Amino acid sequence: MAGTCSNNTPLWLLLIGLFLILESKSLLTEGMFLDGVTYASISRNMAEGQGTFWDPHYTQTLYSEFRQHPPLALGMEALAFKAFGDHWWVEKAYSVLMFLLSGLFIALIWKHTTNNLRWAWLSLLFWLAMPLVSWSATNNLLENTMSVFVLLSVYLMIVGYQRNHKIWLFLSAVALLLAFLSKGFTGLFPLVFPILYCAFDQKHKWIQGPIDSLILLVSIAVFVGIMFLVCPGSFAYLKDYIHLQVIGGGLHEATASSRFYIVFALLQQLIIPLVLALVLVICKTKSKVNSKVFEFPPDKAWFYVFLIMGLVGVLPIMVSVKQRDFYMLAALPFFALACGHITLSMLTLWLPKITPKVRGWMTLGAACVVLLGLVLNVVHIGKYGRDEALIEEVKHKIAEVGDNCIIEISQEEYTQWPKHAYFMRFGKISLSPTENPLPIDSRRPACQRWNDMGNPTEQLNN
Repeated sequence: MAGTCSNNTPLWLLLIGLFLILESKSLLTEGMFLDGVTYASISRNMAEGQGTFWDPHYTQTLYSEFRQHPPLALGMEALAFKAFGDHWWVEKAYSVLMFLLSGLFIALIWKHTTNNLRWAWLSLLFWLAMPLVSWSATNNLLENTMSVFVLLSVYLMIVGYQRNHKIWLFLSAVALLLAFLSKGFTGLFPLVFPILYCAFDQKHKWIQGPIDSLILLVSIAVFVGIMFLVCPGSFAYLKDYIHLQVIGGGLHEATASSRFYIVFALLQQLIIPLVLALVLVICKTKSKVNSKVFEFPPDKAWFYVFLIMGLVGVLPIMVSVKQRDFYMLAALPFFALACGHITLSMLTLWLPKITPKVRGWMTLGAACVVLLGLVLNVVHIGKYGRDEALIEEVKHKIAEVGDNCIIEISQEEYTQWPKHAYFMRFGKISLSPTENPLPIDSRRPACQRWNDMGNPTEQLNN
């Protein structure tokens, strides 16, 4: 077993090095995807008393009462701002933390389905090979937080079935509720996991699966009812969210040219994992070695369970005409786990045969990859990962007009949503549309301060 552990050391190092290289242009640099900057602004505002958990606030002129998404991820990030202060790197650190927690639960699920944690790098490598995963790690998406609770719920169900104790099922229901409160209904697809588990597990009757899924659903409903009683504001908030985002946006706000957009986006994410998995499966098929020598026999049942879980997490998105590729982030770990299970047996056949000398060179090479990743990250410190021109423009204007105020811009500029995000994030400035905006140099005397106005929004509307 010691040899097996040694075989995996360079592969763990390689995984870390690849992550550092993939994130080198975004991990320690300013600039973030529009949604990430928006959520960071709302969370920072919440941490500083502008808005509350059940009444988040974006800007004085745009989503003053934010109801576009459930508030849990925003509230959790607000705690990070409370703990560390208002720094540009706080949202990056929070985003990466959620990414790492997702990786941890992938590894724990792998441990409970293979009885060996040392090989968890395999599923994590397939996961990291999906471009969307490395991109989302530093872009502060709500899906990052939702993915943590989705994976936690599945982990708790697996532990519950293995220990044959129902309490884990109720804990999983809590995790699913937290997933819903992070991003909405897309976090509830693990409700089908008991059905899949019992269908492929010979130790359980298939009928137990639908019963357990129903128990999960009823438990979530009960917990939601308790939440409505304890937190009165939660009912109105979620009612507005469903009306605005699920019904209004999901059914009428088209962001994709076809309902099959999400399917094509999924195939793009799976190209590299599928090619790697296919190569290993072909090599295994052509191998003349008896499969009994495999240290960890492949568990086809887990392959099917995780594959179907991934599909269940993606295909229902086709119901909505509002689709973005990152909506499926929480489902991608299950495709990675499926690929890991179908290829594990081949690697456990090959890797133990590597000689100590070759293993030493592999470790040295992997360490060099880690070093390269560290160097690339250090080199990019102080640079911009994206939106350099816009951020420089925003910072220049903030230096001229001051912060914590409302300024006027043209109608055309007002629809440039990244401008709203960066002005609020770096200067706590709200933007108001006007037909004839004043030059920026002449706005400063008329710049309305939040602290000097009784009701800024009403004054703007008047």
